Amino acid sequence: MPVDINSDILSHPKHDPGVFHEAGYFLAVFAQQYEHVIVLVDVEWDGSLESAQEIEEKIQGDLNKSGWEGRSAVIVIDPELEIWVWSQSRHVPELFGTDWETIKDLGNQTGYWQEGKAKPSRPKELLEVVLRHTKKRRSAALYQQLAQKVGLRTCQDDSFRRFREILQEWFPA
Repeated sequence: MPVDINSDILSHPKHDPGVFHEAGYFLAVFAQQYEHVIVLVDVEWDGSLESAQEIEEKIQGDLNKSGWEGRSAVIVIDPELEIWVWSQSRHVPELFGTDWETIKDLGNQTGYWQEGKAKPSRPKELLEVVLRHTKKRRSAALYQQLAQKVGLRTCQDDSFRRFREILQEWFPA
């Protein structure tokens, strides 16, 4: 059965802290309804002091206790979801209405992207700076365009590769 984006993808009302503290409880009511669950959470959020591994272990333990053992996975994105935006594709700056040189200059000026690094150290903050610079708005449509134009096959982030591997294991083509 295909995923229904309107009902099968849930956001915790308390965002990342809510996911960290309540994922097991929040998802327990769905344990009989679905075969699998994937929980996505950022490493960085207000109040987070744990490492990616500690976050994953805590949430996975809560899921296991809530009826999801062997049917769940936790993906912890380091530092945050916006890291996936920064693919080296030519489409990234095109969608933002700029070029890579300007993006990297903005990253260097703000300290959000250090010289010689493949990705910015502060991906969300750099995205906000670039969008302000280009007078574009952050929107679901922008993320959708990025996913469609840039694609997902070339993403090299460990968290994204793990996400892809889990999906391929659970739902082989």
